[in-house]
Amino acid sequence: MAADDLDYYELLGVDITATQAQIKKAYRKKSLAVHPDKNPSADAAVLFDSLTKARDVLLDDTRRVDYDKQYRAKLERRKKQQEMDSKRRKAQEELEAMESQAKKAKTEQKQAEAQYAAEMARLRENRERKLREEEEHLERERRRRQEQDQLPETKEADLALKFKWKKKKHLTTEDLDTLLTPLGAVDVAPLTDDRKNRTIAVFNTVVEAHAVMTSKDTNPALAVFESIDWATGQEPAIISKMKLDQQRKKEAQQALAASSDLRSSTSSAKKPLFKSSSQSSFFKNIKIPPMGQATNTANLSHEDYEALTMMKLRQAQQDRLAGEP
Repeated sequence: MAADDLDYYELLGVDITATQAQIKKAYRKKSLAVHPDKNPSADAAVLFDSLTKARDVLLDDTRRVDYDKQYRAKLERRKKQQEMDSKRRKAQEELEAMESQAKKAKTEQKQAEAQYAAEMARLRENRERKLREEEEHLERERRRRQEQDQLPETKEADLALKFKWKKKKHLTTEDLDTLLTPLGAVDVAPLTDDRKNRTIAVFNTVVEAHAVMTSKDTNPALAVFESIDWATGQEPAIISKMKLDQQRKKEAQQALAASSDLRSSTSSAKKPLFKSSSQSSFFKNIKIPPMGQATNTANLSHEDYEALTMMKLRQAQQDRLAGEP
């Protein structure tokens, strides 16, 4: 092949099977554009010389046979090289595909392990959270039951009631002492010029104050008063606690009666409050610990505890009387 290793057929733009006429025509067309008379550039001159050399070789039968032999050998080598490159490229691609697959599998394995670890962490966190919530719920329930079981402390203001009467009654401090002292009042506020029809009386215990409040509409001795109310404007907490306990007991009894479909019988008109052989139904759900035993009422004095018991006794009697025909 030529020393410059030029592809004459490609240079002239013809096929290896081209005739001499086709080669001459291609030469004339290509050489016109790069002829030194029309294109004085150095690159054009080099290309013109190459075109001329290609024409001379291909128009000479002997030289063309020799060139074609070398040219076909070159094409064969190029083909083999391309096939080899194709095989190498395919092998390389297969290798890269295997590496990519292995890398992908490794990545997926890591992702699966990470997801498993995350799921285990989530389950562990949920389990711990539920345990905490359960513990908190149990603690809240314990505190709630403790608060329910504790009896409120009786304050000095819980012993005071305010009384009001019509001005035309003309009650004096002595009259008030006469009316209220038998009911447990230990101190009656003196009347003033601007408060001639109202006073505040302090009772010995909250039981006595509560007795006045519960009998103000039925006790003839209290009929002189137009209104009677707690001095603080609201009933003592210990009484609210007693009412709440009674309401809960009533609801529990109603629920029990509904579930067992039993009808409770009413007491006869002359049935005593307490039976000799057993406690009344009122006390079945009242836990009264023996004196001296540690209870949730430790924050109450002996007098306060007795006050609560007496109020429950009084309330039980009123409930019994209210149920009589």
